[in-house]
Amino acid sequence: MQASPAAKTVVIDRPFELELGGRLPALTIAYETWGDLRCGGDDAVLVIPAFSAHSHARSSTGDPGQGWWEHMIGPGAPIDSRRHLVICASLLGGCHGTSGPRSPRADTGRSWTGDFPLVTIGDLVRCHLLLLDHLGIDRLACAVGGSMGAMQSLELGLHHPERTRGVIAISGTDRTRPATAAIRHLGRKAIMNDPDFRHGRYEGSGPRAGLELAREIGTVFYRSKEEFNHRFDWSPVAEPSLGGITFDVQSYLRHQGRKAVGTFDANSYLRLSLAMDLHDVGRGRASLAELLAGNPVHYLIGGVREDRLLPVAEQREIHETLIAAGCRSSFREFTSPVGHDAFLVEQPAIEASIRDFLAAL
Repeated sequence: MQASPAAKTVVIDRPFELELGGRLPALTIAYETWGDLRCGGDDAVLVIPAFSAHSHARSSTGDPGQGWWEHMIGPGAPIDSRRHLVICASLLGGCHGTSGPRSPRADTGRSWTGDFPLVTIGDLVRCHLLLLDHLGIDRLACAVGGSMGAMQSLELGLHHPERTRGVIAISGTDRTRPATAAIRHLGRKAIMNDPDFRHGRYEGSGPRAGLELAREIGTVFYRSKEEFNHRFDWSPVAEPSLGGITFDVQSYLRHQGRKAVGTFDANSYLRLSLAMDLHDVGRGRASLAELLAGNPVHYLIGGVREDRLLPVAEQREIHETLIAAGCRSSFREFTSPVGHDAFLVEQPAIEASIRDFLAAL
């Protein structure tokens, strides 16, 4: 749960006010870059991580380990580092180098743990913008993200349109619906009901069982029914057991849950999960018309037909709303047995759409 060895850090040594009333006395941002800055900065692409991702989107000499979007970034890749400076920062409230529950408090030197304030998608985006300010980038070529990264890229384009020419949002949403919030509620409840949670003030790995279960619940919806039914054996693989592994799919879910314990912090999980549930780009407005009026950003909105977490109808609605308001928007509907997580694996149609959109900016 540490930052990548390749990550650089910047400290914003002034208070950072949060939308829900919290306050950080200073802000640390961990980030990585690939490529070179050209043409005064407006060739830069900000890659925004999804829920459990971080700054290490692609390998580099500083960290040769495979990044979470390895196939999408690099020389000749859809996000071409020969043409763009590519930037990716770990998320505020997370556990990979940017300020979060595991960060030390200035007043005590001990980790924030459960006292770290709640964050919103808007807070995360303002943190990204502070990094761009530090790098001297006034305006991006594009902000790109999938899932929670798509929520942030939409937030950036709609609330800070002067900061980017383009937005790519794959498998995201403009506002979280109750059905999706219900799923995340189960994950948070699994963590908070773990006896080792201790109101978030734990040491070490904390509520392992709760975090594992939360990740298993999420994984069921990150992937499609089609993938589960075709990937795993339908017959029992062991003697039936209530507490053990009876079916092949249980081994997969257990692996995903245990992997989360080594790469995620429970307090970060809770805060970023709630930030997604609170997401609403039109908050505080009677309608989106005011927000969209005169918005000059060019949008690529994409969704996956098999997505069970954020159905493609939500992405289509975003596109139609943008078009009705006179904004420039393109829509792509993809199909993949992977489902919601399709943007994370090699998908030629998604890669081609991103490549073509960036080339046309």
